Amino acid sequence: MSAVELSSCLTTPPVAPSDDQAWRVWAENHIAALQNALATAQAQVQLTEARLAGLLEALPGSNVLVSKQGQLITANQCGLDWLGCASDKKSEPDCTVALQHHFQNSAAFVTRAQQLRAAGQAMRGEVAVLTDGQTLEWDYLPLGEGEEGHLLRFQPLSTTTAQRDFYETILQQLPVEVAVFDAEHRYRFVNVNGILNATTRAWVIGHTDFEYCAHFQRPLELAQERHRCFEQALQTRAPITWEEMQETADGTQYVRRYFLPVFAPDGTLHMMVGLGEDITERRRVENQLAEQRAFYEYVLDHLPCDVGVFDHKFRYLFVNASGIKDPELRKWVIGKDNYAYFSRTNRPVSMAHERHAQFEQAVQQRGLVTYDETFLRPDGDRYMYRCLQPVFHPDGSLHMILGYGLDVTERVATERALRHAKLAAESAVRARELFLANMSHEIRTPMNAILGMSQLLAKTPLTPTQSSYQQAITTSADNLLVIINDILDLSKLEAGKMVLEQVGFSPAHLLAQVEQTLQYKAAEKGLCLRTQVGQGLPAVLLGDPYRITQVLLNLAGNAIKFTEKGHVAVSCEVVAADAPSGTVDVQFEVSDTGIGIEPEFLAHIFQEFSQEDASVTRKFGGTGLGLPICRNLVKLMGGDVQLESEKHRGTVTRFTLRLPVGTANDLLPQALLPEDSPLRQHLRHKHVLLVEDNRFNRQIAKTFLQQAHVQVTEAVHGAEALALAQEQSFDLILMDIQMPILDGYGATTALRQQLQLTTPIIALTANAIKGEREKCLAAGMNGYLAKPFQEAELLRVVSEWVLPQAGSTTPASQFPTPATPTSELYRTDELLKVGQGDLTFVNFMLETFVESSEEGLQELATGLQEGNVARLKSAAHTLKPSLAHLHVTHLLPAVTELDQWQGEFQHEALTALVTTITQHLREVISHMRLALAAPQTIAAE
Repeated sequence: MSAVELSSCLTTPPVAPSDDQAWRVWAENHIAALQNALATAQAQVQLTEARLAGLLEALPGSNVLVSKQGQLITANQCGLDWLGCASDKKSEPDCTVALQHHFQNSAAFVTRAQQLRAAGQAMRGEVAVLTDGQTLEWDYLPLGEGEEGHLLRFQPLSTTTAQRDFYETILQQLPVEVAVFDAEHRYRFVNVNGILNATTRAWVIGHTDFEYCAHFQRPLELAQERHRCFEQALQTRAPITWEEMQETADGTQYVRRYFLPVFAPDGTLHMMVGLGEDITERRRVENQLAEQRAFYEYVLDHLPCDVGVFDHKFRYLFVNASGIKDPELRKWVIGKDNYAYFSRTNRPVSMAHERHAQFEQAVQQRGLVTYDETFLRPDGDRYMYRCLQPVFHPDGSLHMILGYGLDVTERVATERALRHAKLAAESAVRARELFLANMSHEIRTPMNAILGMSQLLAKTPLTPTQSSYQQAITTSADNLLVIINDILDLSKLEAGKMVLEQVGFSPAHLLAQVEQTLQYKAAEKGLCLRTQVGQGLPAVLLGDPYRITQVLLNLAGNAIKFTEKGHVAVSCEVVAADAPSGTVDVQFEVSDTGIGIEPEFLAHIFQEFSQEDASVTRKFGGTGLGLPICRNLVKLMGGDVQLESEKHRGTVTRFTLRLPVGTANDLLPQALLPEDSPLRQHLRHKHVLLVEDNRFNRQIAKTFLQQAHVQVTEAVHGAEALALAQEQSFDLILMDIQMPILDGYGATTALRQQLQLTTPIIALTANAIKGEREKCLAAGMNGYLAKPFQEAELLRVVSEWVLPQAGSTTPASQFPTPATPTSELYRTDELLKVGQGDLTFVNFMLETFVESSEEGLQELATGLQEGNVARLKSAAHTLKPSLAHLHVTHLLPAVTELDQWQGEFQHEALTALVTTITQHLREVISHMRLALAAPQTIAAE
């Protein structure tokens, strides 16, 4: 019952006490009301007590509610057990007295409890020791102003201490600094990592950072920064982090700190948790990494090439200063792709397409990809060679792409200059070859007449002197022919591939020929020319008599030239012999009594174009090439030239060659066949068509053939030969090459294709340069004989083609014919023209075309698969010049259309175009390969 209700029940009666009846009624009613109010109050008290008992029971530990005088009001079951009484036993005058027997210092407990009760003072968390040695923590809490009673709470210390120790152990073991602050920024807890010194750690509790820094002489700025961050975390109601740098005895320490605010349900700050992480080692590593990064960036920035790193979406992760010189642009491009970069720098978007296509190709191939890139600029185009290398994670996913580029502008310019120089050099070589071919023809034509007439002269009655003259003419002509052959064979001279003969010869005869050749010169100057063959010199040696003769003629000729009086001697002798190997060392020597050579000039005597002084050239003439050529020839034969000279006393020149000993069977056959030679008899009545415009050459060949009883029909040009071939049948045709009206090539082609003749045709040509033989065979001829020729050579060649028993393994009807491309798929006349008829060159170019065409077809297939228009156009552009050179005209329209394609990729149209090119080009390649592989045929038209 509330005080209001009770006061209402105790109001003054409304009637006077004299009115018994009314008073009785009022009293009865009033008593009933009081009873009802009392019942209600008792119910409320019971409810309150039940609630209080439930609350006390729910609280942990022993909870005892006592009055101001210390008497028991109520307690939970643990409290009653501690009091040792039932719940209704409240007779103890002071509960503290009833509880004192539990404590070792019972008097101190009672005194402390009475003091607290008298003062009405609250107390929490005091520790007491029980009689059984255990400890507990107890609280004394006044209710209200202390009039309603006091709550005593007893809790075994093992529970609270264990929990506290548990959590504190965790906090102490954390590898970070942990501190807890109240709302006033005072320390409530700090772990050992926060403050290592235990005394300091105990002192700081309840103090602020300002007090801590002042007390321990730490910088004031430290406290100010911490307070600023505390306030920021409090205002933002969110965690905050910052870094502190502290100087310690071990050096600079870096700590990353955090403030994490914890708020109570009412929104006020409950506590602020502070964390500190020592990041000194991390900062050291970060600094090292930063230094390394700066180092590598410095290196990459100073590399003479572009370097870029891209992520899996082809966005820039890094680019060096060479790649993008503008630092602002270089910074901006990070995270951007090439489309954004090219748009920013106003470059064609097609270049970005091409780069991304190359990126995709590198990723698909999982390997290095290279390509060329051209930047068109007003100050000159810039050419780049670029490489892309993908890098993958262990699981196979793309990690990044490394790209680098080299500026090859100078190299491209150099290559272009080299190509121009190469073309100019090739043009010069072709001009030189053409000149030499013409000179070969002009020299060989009279040489053929000289040799031929000399041989014919030898068949006439001659006096000994005339015979000697005739032999000198023949020997000189033969030696001159050897020199002409070597000079004209440029490929051998330039490549050092001059081939030596290994034939039998008579050294005595060789010296006699040298003497016979130079006798007239020596006689003109009144000199004595003598030769001497040493004793023991074999009658026959194996070697190159023409080269030895050439060297001796040159040395002896020089000796005669530079000798005014006295003699010139040429000798040879054996200086050593090796019976097991069958070889002898033969020393050839030329000595004179001429002007001699100054000692200082001897060191340069073998240099090309070298003579002692200008007066020598004016007086004696010459080019200074003789001795160098001699020395090279002697070295080629395995020896060396030694020269000894004394000014005004004369010169001795010698060289030694190791030569195998031969027999009479090793001697060369005579240039003239004996009259009773079986070969002459076998050729009797054979009919030969001789096509030659030079009457001297025609007369010589005709005489050689007629003396072998061969019937000869003459024609002076190709057209006349065609007419005669239509009218008559021949066993063999001897065909000159350079003739008026119709040359030998044209005549042969007409004989083969128009008249369908299978008669063997032998070329007679003074063009002895490289490729002439192949060109003759390609035209349809069966054999080749260079002018000038000996009688025996001519008759031997004729017999090979007209006499089956002569040993020819190729029937006359099986002559090589030029391979004509099927349906004119390609033509090689332009290549023949460029290569000056050199079919080796032509076939090499055809093989190159096949290889490059296969590469082009692969590029077309890849470009079509990728949908890459630039790649398709590039492949077509590469194919077009080769197709034009080979006159593959049926393919050029399609290739040109693809090369000039405009617009985006159109799958249907481009597929049809590439399919057409591929099918036709495959057909050309197939026929070309068949032609190249065919035996005894030439792939050229």
